[in-house]
Amino acid sequence: MPIGESFALAAALCWAIGSVLFARIGKAVSPAAMNLMKCLTAATLLSIARVALSSSIAPLHLTPRSTLLLASSAVIGLSVGDTAYFSSMVRIGPSRAILLLSAAPVFATIGGVLLLGERVTARTAIAIAVTLAGIALAVTSRDAGDDLATEGASAKSNGAIRRRNGVAFGLLAALCQAGGSLLSRRAMSDGIDPLAAAAGRVGIGAIVLIVSAVLFGQVRRWSREIAVDHAWAKIAAASIVGTFAGIWMAQVAIARSASTGVATTLLATSPIFALPLAHLVGHERARPRGVFAAIIAVLGVALLTVR
Repeated sequence: MPIGESFALAAALCWAIGSVLFARIGKAVSPAAMNLMKCLTAATLLSIARVALSSSIAPLHLTPRSTLLLASSAVIGLSVGDTAYFSSMVRIGPSRAILLLSAAPVFATIGGVLLLGERVTARTAIAIAVTLAGIALAVTSRDAGDDLATEGASAKSNGAIRRRNGVAFGLLAALCQAGGSLLSRRAMSDGIDPLAAAAGRVGIGAIVLIVSAVLFGQVRRWSREIAVDHAWAKIAAASIVGTFAGIWMAQVAIARSASTGVATTLLATSPIFALPLAHLVGHERARPRGVFAAIIAVLGVALLTVR
């Protein structure tokens, strides 16, 4: 399997583990505060790795253009996108949130064609469709109406609003992830290596969130949230797997895959990994429909990666 596609699947696994961990933490910490702690942890670790491997924290071949692209990628993909994803996950659960995030390959493929001049063959289009179909089946394998069975009219109304907001945040997260991937790929095409790009992105993302906390008067609130029950340590632990390792591998995948659409589609297979992980930790049972969906998704991945 090509190295770019291999790293994309590894990153998807890391994100699946991180999603399961973040879903538990998100019950007590606001999405923005959790995202800030996540970015700070990942930025620190990625910067240390960058210095250890290259003796320099600054990216090579950094130009004003590539700096702007990288900064835009960070703001769109991490500051806004990941906060939207956490907001969606809190409102509608990790499975449905990941399903909505799976729309990112569609946005990325369209953006790659329009902005980067990438070409999509019939085989790639079919493979993306098959992979997304498998992901959709996997993350919707649980009965959709179970959570409404015992709710009253008022609770159902509030739940409907909550779900609509969750869907909106999920679609925003997918659009932002696609935009961030496209901008990051464009920046790396100017000569920035994947590790430097990853460190720069999460660092800028953290700075933007800190500035937002100051401007909107959320510093004390976020500080209290991450301090309660050592939430900061739990977020940091989840960030090591889900963000530090995941983003580093994703940057390599975006830089070395055949196209942004292929890389983003493989990165979107994280729900296939998340289902058995959720079963193991007791979040939800694995069902035959989920297994069948995983097989479909694997077929789609094979179409994308076997040349």
